[in-house]
Amino acid sequence: MTKNILVVMSSEDQLPLKGGQTHATGFYLNEFGVPAHRLTQEGYALTIATPKGNRPPMDHGSDTKDFFKDEAEHAQIKAFVEQTLSGPIHKLSDAAANLDQFDAVFLPGGHAPMIELMRDADLGKVLRHFHEKGQPTALICHAPVALLAAQQDAAAYQTALQNGETPAAQGFLYDGYKATVFSTPEEQDAEKTFEAPMQYYPADALRAAGMDVQNGGKYQSHVVRDRELITGQNPMSDEEFVTALLGALKGDAVNA
Repeated sequence: MTKNILVVMSSEDQLPLKGGQTHATGFYLNEFGVPAHRLTQEGYALTIATPKGNRPPMDHGSDTKDFFKDEAEHAQIKAFVEQTLSGPIHKLSDAAANLDQFDAVFLPGGHAPMIELMRDADLGKVLRHFHEKGQPTALICHAPVALLAAQQDAAAYQTALQNGETPAAQGFLYDGYKATVFSTPEEQDAEKTFEAPMQYYPADALRAAGMDVQNGGKYQSHVVRDRELITGQNPMSDEEFVTALLGALKGDAVNA
């Protein structure tokens, strides 16, 4: 029987910045495509869901061979992603109503999860389900910030971050968990090309909620697994990240 992976992606493509500016974004091609391609090769089916049920926008800055082994892999993954996203895209609320059909949940990165996913109540429901079942919950690069949806008032938490405050999370499922996310030094490099400064950094947002954020070197592959949670730091982590996810799906024990 084919196992099914729920892939949750953002509906949005404009990241709010300070001063009312925005930055065009979306999912990163390799952060979705490389893990998704490997999962399908291993026999897993993918169900793609976004809050609006629309096709998730891609960050066009990720459409480059720089994030792949070579031009051939770039072309292969881009074609795979186009084919995959030309199929059905489900509303996240619909997917969240029937979660027992899924064996894991996977969230690709790009800045887009910082827009609406980290406050999305349906994503909070999804995360609680996989947390309670102890089933793999995998997020890469910026996507770990979406874990913040799994608290009592995620919208208020995000608003406080946007206002420059240090909020306190209530009932956060992942309090005390180890994780990684796009690091502040990496974010500060990326931010130099933006139209204005970012409102907050992902690592700070997760630490304020009680997570033990563990980052590796800049632009080096780094993956952290703690219980059901698997997180990857940056685009360079895609291969190590999906290998860890596949291991969790096959029942491999967490390394001590």
